[in-house]
Amino acid sequence: MTTTWRSKARTARDKANDVVTRVTRRPPRRIRGDISPLWLDFGRTGRDQVGFLTEFCGLTPNHHVLDIGCGVGRLALPLTRVLGPLGGYQGFDVLPYLVDWCERNIAARHPHFHFTHADVRTSIGHDPGVDAADYVFPYADASFDLAYAGSLFTHLTPDAAANYLAQVARVLRPGGVFAATWNLYNRRSEQALPGRSLRKAWPFARDHHRLKDAEHPESNVAYDELWLRPAYRQAGLRILDPLRPDATYSPLRVPQRVSAAHLWYTNTVIARL
Repeated sequence: MTTTWRSKARTARDKANDVVTRVTRRPPRRIRGDISPLWLDFGRTGRDQVGFLTEFCGLTPNHHVLDIGCGVGRLALPLTRVLGPLGGYQGFDVLPYLVDWCERNIAARHPHFHFTHADVRTSIGHDPGVDAADYVFPYADASFDLAYAGSLFTHLTPDAAANYLAQVARVLRPGGVFAATWNLYNRRSEQALPGRSLRKAWPFARDHHRLKDAEHPESNVAYDELWLRPAYRQAGLRILDPLRPDATYSPLRVPQRVSAAHLWYTNTVIARL
């Protein structure tokens, strides 16, 4: 059974909430809850991410930015106050109702912002489409100065992740920068993070990655750093050490009542073409 009818129903319902969005400048709670926990401060984390990209990736108003897995505009909304008329933004996502919301509420007011539905098949909510391992980003070579993927590779298995890295390298301009979040571990991880078990968070071990749910592999994935570094090199991307804590899904943001030990394994990898 496909999710097409569900997406159409959600889009119709969300259009009715657009008047509220114009006042709050945020997506409805229901949409935000589909892609991230509601304890996450949507506005603040988006602004913090823009600050991170400015400080560590050299984001400027003239940059052309690609947002891979753009969701419901958490990064795009604060970028509307940063990117100037010589810059531009492209975002894509596998969930069409999220793209529809962004088109109505962001692109309609900012003509240099564009959103695209990526018809990619997943095991966690989007049945039709091509396999992520075969997906070709719908952009010309050397189109972007900066690419960002937040909480995306945490939901891709190795063949798909390798393809996305190759696609990023293809669409980046020479010298372009790529920032992405990954769940990462190495042989010292559990020693450095006592009481935060890797095996408990991702109990299903594979060759160089671990899964939270074997039946739905893309629900959450963690990678061995020994896989990650050669994968970046093979794609033509040079990692700029050190690896940094994720600016959004930081364990320090988590309310005390919430169990999220896996976030201690979440890192941002910055690379240059």
